[in-house]
Amino acid sequence: MVILTRTIRFSLTRELPPADALASPRGNTHAGWPSMNLVAGASWEATVEVRGVPDPRTGYLVGIDKLDAAIRTRALPVLLEAHRQRDLSASEVARTILETASGGDGPTFDAIEVSMERDTRWRVDSGDMSMILVQRRYEFSASHRLHLAELDDEANAAMFGKCSNPNGHGHNYEVEVQVSTNGDAPVSILVLDEVVDDVVIDRFDHKHLNLDLEDFRDRVPSVENIAARCVDLLRDPVAALPGDCRLHGVKVWETPRTACTVLA
Repeated sequence: MVILTRTIRFSLTRELPPADALASPRGNTHAGWPSMNLVAGASWEATVEVRGVPDPRTGYLVGIDKLDAAIRTRALPVLLEAHRQRDLSASEVARTILETASGGDGPTFDAIEVSMERDTRWRVDSGDMSMILVQRRYEFSASHRLHLAELDDEANAAMFGKCSNPNGHGHNYEVEVQVSTNGDAPVSILVLDEVVDDVVIDRFDHKHLNLDLEDFRDRVPSVENIAARCVDLLRDPVAALPGDCRLHGVKVWETPRTACTVLA
């Protein structure tokens, strides 16, 4: 027997009717879907647990897309409607997911854990309290190779170590976009998600950064250069958003212990 877990992130918002929230674009944001704007909502993480024996041919116990779909299509409409009436406790959220999303014509959940999602933050500095710094985290998966074309394999290995493997290697990158916005009319998180997904996440996700993109044809796709490229890509689209927006910076995690911030 194996135990498979899958974490789904979502927001319960009172700003939008449930039907509108469920019709919003599904981005690849680390903070989840539906997204929540700046007020009147609560963000959650739900980790479902499924136990059983994997299929001997595919190696799958259950497709993670089926786990996502069960919660998004069956539990979220119920949770969004209930949240419009009152604040929900953690136990209510967990029980509602088990009661509405587990079983039937979908996968059966053996257990579920819920917690508050923590990947969107709002910062106010005492020097200028009219502005808010919105810091929101996203994710993408990509492979790359660290090497210099003018060096041979031995010299590249000496400089970059295992990261110069000719076949490349992969990371689950996390990207924090930091946007300075008017505190009285702040940027819409929903709109910000659309911009970041379109400009950065869709561009890099499930790509070989050296081979599939022009962005790193002539420079090493290090975490420093990836963060700098994100700043270049986002600066103008963020400045065009309503709310007197300005890109403050981008922080990229290559691993949980290695990150680089580039200020705009």
